[in-house]
Amino acid sequence: MRDFIVSQVLTSFPQIALKVGFLGLCLLSLTCESNAQSPYNLPEDDITPYERNREEIIDAPETLPSELTPPEPLIPEAEKVLQVVPFRKLNGYQFVVDSLTFSPDGTQLLSGGGRNEPFLKVWSVETGKELQSVRAQQTAIKAIAVGANSQVLATSGQDSDVHLWNLEALNNRLIFFEQELAVMAMAITPDSKILVSGALDGIWLWTLDPRRPFYQLLGYGNPVYALSIAPNGYVVASGHEDGQVKFWNIREGNIEAEFRPHAKPISGVFITPDGQKLITASLDRTIKIWDLETGELLHELLGHNQIIRSIALSPDGKLVASSSNDGIRIWSVNTGRLVAKPYASDPEWVQSLAFSPDSRLLASGRWDGQIDLWQVLIPLTQATSTEVNQE
Repeated sequence: MRDFIVSQVLTSFPQIALKVGFLGLCLLSLTCESNAQSPYNLPEDDITPYERNREEIIDAPETLPSELTPPEPLIPEAEKVLQVVPFRKLNGYQFVVDSLTFSPDGTQLLSGGGRNEPFLKVWSVETGKELQSVRAQQTAIKAIAVGANSQVLATSGQDSDVHLWNLEALNNRLIFFEQELAVMAMAITPDSKILVSGALDGIWLWTLDPRRPFYQLLGYGNPVYALSIAPNGYVVASGHEDGQVKFWNIREGNIEAEFRPHAKPISGVFITPDGQKLITASLDRTIKIWDLETGELLHELLGHNQIIRSIALSPDGKLVASSSNDGIRIWSVNTGRLVAKPYASDPEWVQSLAFSPDSRLLASGRWDGQIDLWQVLIPLTQATSTEVNQE
C-alpha cells in the first residue's frame, strides 16, 4: 500500500497541525486494500476470557459535560428538501433512551435504556412490537454495536462491562471487565472480526472469533466519547474530551494522525462510506464536515441552540442527523444545508439517533423514554433530489 507523507501544517485547521503518517485518500477510501481477508494479526490460540469480581460500579456522568456558553448560533429555517414524517412510536421506557441501532437487515431496532432502566430491547420495525427485553447492564447502556454478519451483539455503558450476546436469542452472554470507567462508544469492523470500545479510560480492542480481549490501544487520561471505523476496516477515528480527533491503525496499534476540530468535547464522529469525508460534532453546538484527503473544512453546520448530544450518518452517506435539547436536524452531507426538522414544535430532548440500513428510516430516543421512528421520503422536487442525491 502506498504511504503518503505530509510534513506541512494544513492551514485549513487554524488551531492544530494535522499530523499525517500514511493518512490520505488511499488510507480511508474504498479503493484501498480489500477486506476479503482479515487485515489484523489475530491470535491463533483460543484462550478462555476471564471475569473478575467487581467491588463497585464506576458511577460515570449520565450525560456529557454541559458547562458551555458559546455564542448563540443563527438557526436557519429548514428548507422543504426532504419529507420526514412520523412512522411509529415505541413505548417501553419511562426514562431516557441512551442508545439505538438497527439490525443489519433493518427488520429490528435495538434500544438501550438509561441509568434507571438498563434494559436492552428488541423491536419489530414492521409492527412496532417489543420482541425481547433483557437487563443488559447494571446501569445506563451507552453503546450498542451489531456485527454485519448478525452473529454478535455488543453492549456496554456506565458500568464499563463489555457484554457480547447472540443476537437472535439474546443469550450466550460473555462479559469482559478489562475497562474500569464508562464505555461511551463501540464499533465493529466491517468483517465482524474486531470490536472497538471507547471509554473514559481509553480504547480497547476485542476479537470476536474467538471472543477475547485483543489489546489496549489507548489508556487513562484520554476520555473517548465517539468512534468510527473506516471502510478499509483497520483505521479508527476516535473523538475525545479535549475536542481532538485521532486516527489509529489498529493493525499496527499506533496513531497515524490527530487534530482538534472543536474546542469542546466531541459528541459524534463518522467517516463517510466512501472514505472521503469526516463528520465531527461537539458540545460546542456545531457539526463540521472535513475533506480527508486535503484537510479542508467543507461545511460548518449551525442549527442547534443547545449542546449536540449525538449524530447519525445515513448508510448511503448522503444525510447526517443531529440531536439536542431542541430536537433533531437533518443535513445534506454534500452541501451542508439543513434539509429537515422532524419536530414541528415543542421538541423533546433527544439523546440518541440511528438510521436504518437502507437510509429510509431514522430512529430517535428521547429523554421521556419514547422512541420515534421517522420515514425519510424521496425529495419533493427534482431540484432538491439533485442536491441531496448528488454524489
